[in-house]
Amino acid sequence: MKSFISGAFALGVSVCLAVGAARAADGNYPSRQVTIITGFAAGSGADIYSRYFAKQLEEATKHTFVVENKPGGFGSIAAVAAARATPDGYTLFIGGADTFSATPYVFKQAPFDPRKDFVYVAPIFGQGFTLLVSSKSPYKTLADLTAAMKQKGSKGSYATSNNVSTILAEVYKQSAGLETVQVRYKATADVANDLDSGSIDFIVADPVFGLARARDGSGRLLAISTAKRISSMSDVQPFKDQGVDVDLNIWWLVAAPAGTPQPVVDKLNGLLSKIVRSDATREFVGKNGGEPLTADSSATTYKMVEREINDWARYVKVGNIEPQ
Repeated sequence: MKSFISGAFALGVSVCLAVGAARAADGNYPSRQVTIITGFAAGSGADIYSRYFAKQLEEATKHTFVVENKPGGFGSIAAVAAARATPDGYTLFIGGADTFSATPYVFKQAPFDPRKDFVYVAPIFGQGFTLLVSSKSPYKTLADLTAAMKQKGSKGSYATSNNVSTILAEVYKQSAGLETVQVRYKATADVANDLDSGSIDFIVADPVFGLARARDGSGRLLAISTAKRISSMSDVQPFKDQGVDVDLNIWWLVAAPAGTPQPVVDKLNGLLSKIVRSDATREFVGKNGGEPLTADSSATTYKMVEREINDWARYVKVGNIEPQ
């Protein structure tokens, strides 16, 4: 009996300590600097978004959130670094759904398991990808570009810098019956000079790059990948309205290493949901070609990722993407 009472007492103490630790984690988090890892270069669309949300989290918590750029490997270098970090809420990862969902299909040996290595905190926004030509080009519409690329055949070329742009370009090519040649760049920003010079006919890119080029007068947006027009680019026709059957809306989220305490995850979900619903975020995201996106819990966010993982099996086939 004494042994049973001692064991029960010890178990009770352990439970109390665990509950106390969870409450402390929730109540005191964050109590020091938090690092947000992103898999793209400084100045890229992903970086701009990451720094915006880092600043908003700083203002909400009165603690420092710093962005650490780890570009390369289709975002996998950053994802692996985040997955291996201590699961205490002080290392987070901002990435596109494709970074997580494409991984099982674009690598011969996946560097991480999107189903097991992360807890998905909250989505933050969605965005369509754009097709862009130089403002110096004669192409005013997607139909103009298509006619010209048919004439050029394999002498025509286009730029991509990630799997999403590759897939979308391939859907367009197949739909239009084009032989245009793909030129892969490490970063979207590297394409600017080649697009201006005319050595590249068009680029499929994230809307941050596309809008920036359109606004400074150096580029012309011909199409967006969402099925419907979006408020921030209401003058840009969807591919779908121009005879290309595609509806590709890439959403971005905040993730943390698997094992991160649930109270911390829940607190972050609440903070991010409030930030995403703010007028300031709607305006910021809209200016950069996106639309705010929320989920009521990390569990709901995980279900979104799970659906994307299933969808990417089809996307990779459409894009003829060979595992690396």
